[in-house]
Amino acid sequence: MTPQHEGGATGGFDEAHRALRDLVMAATVRIHRTGVGYAPDEPDTFLGSGFFVAPNWVLTCAHVVPGGEGAEIAVIHQSGPQQASSVVLGEVAATLPDRAGQLPTGGWPAPDLALVRLREPVGHDCMYVSERPTTYLGEGKVLYAGWTVVSGQLQILDGPIEVQGTLGGWSTGVQMRLGHNDLPYGVSGGPVVDPLRGEVVGILKSRSDHGQGGTCTGIERLRTLPVAQGAVTAEHEDAYQAVFHAHDRYHRDRQQPSDSRRPTWADAQKRLGARPGRTLDPDERTELLGRLAELPPPASTRALLDIVDSLPNFEAPHVLPAPRAWRDGLGMLYENARDDGVLKLVIDYTMRVMCADRPLTPSTLSAERALWDWVRQAAASLDSGYRSSLARRREEWSALRRRQRTRGPDAAGTAGGGPDRPGIAP
Repeated sequence: MTPQHEGGATGGFDEAHRALRDLVMAATVRIHRTGVGYAPDEPDTFLGSGFFVAPNWVLTCAHVVPGGEGAEIAVIHQSGPQQASSVVLGEVAATLPDRAGQLPTGGWPAPDLALVRLREPVGHDCMYVSERPTTYLGEGKVLYAGWTVVSGQLQILDGPIEVQGTLGGWSTGVQMRLGHNDLPYGVSGGPVVDPLRGEVVGILKSRSDHGQGGTCTGIERLRTLPVAQGAVTAEHEDAYQAVFHAHDRYHRDRQQPSDSRRPTWADAQKRLGARPGRTLDPDERTELLGRLAELPPPASTRALLDIVDSLPNFEAPHVLPAPRAWRDGLGMLYENARDDGVLKLVIDYTMRVMCADRPLTPSTLSAERALWDWVRQAAASLDSGYRSSLARRREEWSALRRRQRTRGPDAAGTAGGGPDRPGIAP
């Protein structure tokens, strides 16, 4: 399905597939009209499906949630087959495209996405969302899940479905075409998962008017969410940054020692034999993304692309939608690096992120130090000359931060890429 994927061992795939399926179903939710009260299983209020993309955030289709941005809906979730259903209210925080003040006529145009923020925090499982720059697959099979009504009863269903190319070409509304399986009413808004890598790559949008199958919106379309004024310095004002910072912290924290014996997404990915970018194992990726998520987001897409463009022996591809988060830059490396030297490329990128211009606070300095710890451990197996160059860049970073603290708490390095930006030169 994905040519750069190194498949896992065939033995044990069924066990890995079952673990992945359990994780997908635990994070797939039902969307209902409000007022379900003590009858959450009544199909009369059922609107469609969705899934937890981060703690207290649900992703679904815009056409599933009537009223658009600001509307209130009920999210019903269930962590396992023996667990009771729980109901929590949520508010539609954003839709794509934005139709604020408009009554939709006909079907919602692509990408047809909605982010729902829960009114109160609840415990629940979250999907693992791919950080690949584009998740469209031309062929092969993906997995899907969603809720529907069967014989008057609400039931969750899941299964494989074939990818049959794309719809829309290079347009902003491009979608994956799916076929050779039935997509009944209600599954719109459910997750589409790459079964080889064990990560969400899309959202079910619609079913075919003629025959089986339907369409899927790629998860990367979330990068077109609008950026609120001031969002470059305030994560909570940018829904995209808020969602994926919370997402990456959640999966990092799930890998920490705990009394839970339930497998995590990284556990399932290891069983599948997934190895992102041919260099990081799932644990390493989860830890790196979690540490990147502790930093403020890039000052702009241009600042992020400048870092990617500065990497030695790497030609950055033209990506649409444009990357916005540190995780997006990392995903660009996975998909476009040469087979040799990928680890050094990831480490060089991480060093540049660590040294990027940003206002200094105790929390950002702590996050930068944590990134350095990851770099130091990741580089332990590399040659001594490269390790020595990393140590020099780390000293340059330390000197720069000392000068910035002397100048004031809000001082940042030179934005133009001059000598006050260590780690940029190869």
